[in-house]
Amino acid sequence: MRSLRQITKKAGFFTRTEALAAGCTINDIRTAVRLGEWHRLRKGAYVFADEWAPLGHVSRHWLRTRAAVGALGASVAVSHASGVIAHAIDDWQLDLTRIHVTRLDGRSGRIIGDVVQHERGKGDLEIRNVAGIRVLEPQRCVLEAAVHLDPEAAFCLLESGLRSKQFDRSDLETAYAALHARHRMGRLQPLVATAGAQSGSVAESRASWIFDRAGLPRPEQQWEVRRADGSVVGVVDWVWHEWRLIVEFDGKVKYSGKFGQTGTDALFAEKKREDEIRELTGYRVLRLTWEDLADPARIIARIRAMSRAAS
Repeated sequence: MRSLRQITKKAGFFTRTEALAAGCTINDIRTAVRLGEWHRLRKGAYVFADEWAPLGHVSRHWLRTRAAVGALGASVAVSHASGVIAHAIDDWQLDLTRIHVTRLDGRSGRIIGDVVQHERGKGDLEIRNVAGIRVLEPQRCVLEAAVHLDPEAAFCLLESGLRSKQFDRSDLETAYAALHARHRMGRLQPLVATAGAQSGSVAESRASWIFDRAGLPRPEQQWEVRRADGSVVGVVDWVWHEWRLIVEFDGKVKYSGKFGQTGTDALFAEKKREDEIRELTGYRVLRLTWEDLADPARIIARIRAMSRAAS
């Protein structure tokens, strides 16, 4: 078993062939799975249950993807939603039930078990190496995953990709131009045109989407507030100068504290920063939470009320 632990330390999983080489019998493998000691990723691929249990849905999908590609070999490259995960791009509302790959051998697409094998299509493919696995370029993965999402989630995914710095707007537009004739891809055109890299998280992208859908003037994002000596007090998420209004997303992460700080210390420091921003700018500050995003109408009503008060 020690040799299998060494294999999983490097690869994340082990194969039936490797288990047999380590001295296990077919019956041993069946028993380990039946007793819950091993988790079966797919036919012929396993992971120790105590290593599988603590993994989140993203890590589990990536492990399943690696096992699938290991079985399929050089004829495929990871793509679509699975490619988004491979490139470590923030996901929201991606369906990770199935593994997505694109065939490189010109054969037609198919679905076998939990693996969707997409047809390559026309044009060249740029392939990256991620942990020894073939993965299509990140901008293509993002576009091919986004086309299956609702508009808000698609917009957030495009912004997540741009925020990752693995590609820029020019790269995204070039990839879109190569794919725009595909089924449903046209619906992404306005999203590609408006997505940016300034939002610091999926939550901020969601809020920006809400502001835009409501027809609010486009706010300035990531505005630096400086003291008289030029030092930066902080960077605020959105600001409407015409309304003297700052909106900040309170994701609670910023209250987790720097190294050596408690949550209370971090909260105090953040509140102190906010007070100084108010003093320097004379602007009001509205804070939003993830829970607020579930009620866009209320967010917009609050912002409009504060804008009227500033008139």
